[in-house]
Amino acid sequence: MIFIAGIQPKTEQYQSLQVKYCTRCHNDSQWILQKNQQFISLFFMPVVPFKTEYVYYCPICGNTEILDRETFESKIKREAVQLKH
Repeated sequence: MIFIAGIQPKTEQYQSLQVKYCTRCHNDSQWILQKNQQFISLFFMPVVPFKTEYVYYCPICGNTEILDRETFESKIKREAVQLKH
């Protein structure tokens, strides 16, 4: 029997409704909240998430802040709308 297994990424993006100043590019913009997950997949279907990263980044220069789960979720509830892929 042959099993086809691998790693499959999944990304969710949210647009912040608040304007934030970037210390790297010195622009005011609406930053992006992004949830990056990697799943172990079996027969090309995601089965088990094994790594999750929460980032908040400037859409102009890519300056990134790593967030914890609680901060990420509270920012989504307070100030963000989901972007379509």
